Amino acid sequence: MLLEIERDSLLDGLSKSVPITEKKSTLPILSHILFEASDSTLKLTATDLSVGIKLIYECDVKESGTLTIPGKKIHEIVRELPAGLVSMQSSDTGRMKIVSGNSVFELACMDASDYPAFSDLTGLETASIQAEKLLYMVDKTLFASSNDESRFNLNGVLFEQNEEAIRLVATDGHRLALIDENLGMSMSSKVLVPKKGLLELKRMLETVKDKVELGFEQKNMCVKTDRFVMTIRLIEGDYPDYRKVIPEAGEKVIKSDRSKLLQSLRRVAILTSDRNRGVDVTVTRGNIEVVAVHPDLGTAKDILDVEYSGEPFSLLINVLYFIESLSAVDTDEISLEFHKEGSPVIIRPEPLKDYFNLVMPMRK
Repeated sequence: MLLEIERDSLLDGLSKSVPITEKKSTLPILSHILFEASDSTLKLTATDLSVGIKLIYECDVKESGTLTIPGKKIHEIVRELPAGLVSMQSSDTGRMKIVSGNSVFELACMDASDYPAFSDLTGLETASIQAEKLLYMVDKTLFASSNDESRFNLNGVLFEQNEEAIRLVATDGHRLALIDENLGMSMSSKVLVPKKGLLELKRMLETVKDKVELGFEQKNMCVKTDRFVMTIRLIEGDYPDYRKVIPEAGEKVIKSDRSKLLQSLRRVAILTSDRNRGVDVTVTRGNIEVVAVHPDLGTAKDILDVEYSGEPFSLLINVLYFIESLSAVDTDEISLEFHKEGSPVIIRPEPLKDYFNLVMPMRK
């Protein structure tokens, strides 16, 4: 293999592929990136066996070839190189020589034939959708998915058909987020997409301004553009019936300025402890009072004017969950709905959209 490529293009590809490489695997080759050079293009492939990405860049290929290179080290090297052309040449001894100006590096590599095969997506049916819309849906739900690895079926986001729309749902048992959007596609079955894969997909979608091709096969979600292909292995297992935790329309509805409520909660959260993030929220006509009590440091109280004319009520709620849920809403005004004691607080944007999230109260 012998090629020349612009340093900035190579760094872009490495920055996007290195985070996917597996650093703690018992398979050393998963910490490597597969380089494939042919026909004026360089393809970079990275995988941890659950998420895979293939990126395509133009370059001057003088000699075709394939080799796997340690991902972290090649990234560190290229990041420190000056702008300009980078020459890469493989040797018969399985090393890659990297030259930029007066800088010369040689890296020990591994045989490309040992690298895991990328999913064969030939014949996969896909739909063309706006990258910005998919990113928006993932952003609005992913935060509510679980980090508890023992609850693997909650470690992701549910994709399913809901009438004419595609619905995304995420929950960790303490909160839930749900959004419906018409993506111009249909799904024959529901799928569960893992959190790690969606976090990597978010990074990729943030750089895409046009449309992407989205499709699902039996075991993978696939997102494609003319510059990259990403596959995410789906979670196998049944998703809980999330509809059971969504209450009827709240009898008590509070309307508030979102940023002011966030500021109030952040102030009070300073005096919550790491072991207990609960704050007392009391709603009376015209205001919300939020109180935190730290057993060693003291107390905090904040009162915010809101639009509410119903009967007073109070609840105990995890302030970090509440802050995250409010942060996921992108309107200036929000409504908080509360049905009865023990039921969740539903957070909706104002004006209403096909999106809401909810937070379960804590037991007093």
